[in-house]
Amino acid sequence: MNGVRDMAFSKGKRIEDETSKRIIDLAVNIGCREGADALTVTRLCRELSCDRRVIYNRFRDIDEINLIVADRCNEELMDKAGTVMDPHTSFDENVIAFMKAAFTYIYEQNAFFQHYAALYKITDKGVRNKMLQGLTDLIEDGKSKGDVHAETDSCRAALNIWTVMTGISSMLASNANYKYQEGLDTMLYGVEAVLLYMRR
Repeated sequence: MNGVRDMAFSKGKRIEDETSKRIIDLAVNIGCREGADALTVTRLCRELSCDRRVIYNRFRDIDEINLIVADRCNEELMDKAGTVMDPHTSFDENVIAFMKAAFTYIYEQNAFFQHYAALYKITDKGVRNKMLQGLTDLIEDGKSKGDVHAETDSCRAALNIWTVMTGISSMLASNANYKYQEGLDTMLYGVEAVLLYMRR
């Protein structure tokens, strides 16, 4: 099996085809409906009526597939939150509106979506996922327009905002006595603190 994996990823290439798309579409469906524990290579093979080699010729392991599912969830999250952005309002107002919309959307989804929204990978640049990249790009844009202090570490600032949002949303998901409005207010307080820091 390892030989198959090595062959599939030799020279840094991956098979990108209709089967790859079907695998990911199914993985998203299973992961977001039943959770990461239900998403296994065995399950994918059973539902696709294929051999394990079909999966391993395209993906390194189930962890990589889970991260791709997380990317899909984060893309959906950013698309929903991005609709509130207004080019005619200030940077701070846009960030607050974006984070409020993102937090609300996560809250409205099931616990499995919430799990994937907070999933990340460790790279040489630290913790990364698509939501973090989107926030980093937003802060970089603020820097280029002079709304954010030029010396701000955009990646670190984005990580702080993302950590506040996912931490509070996880608390909401795990404790029925912790109310949405209280969580939202706490999250926004944390985001505003980061925004204040970025203006220094």
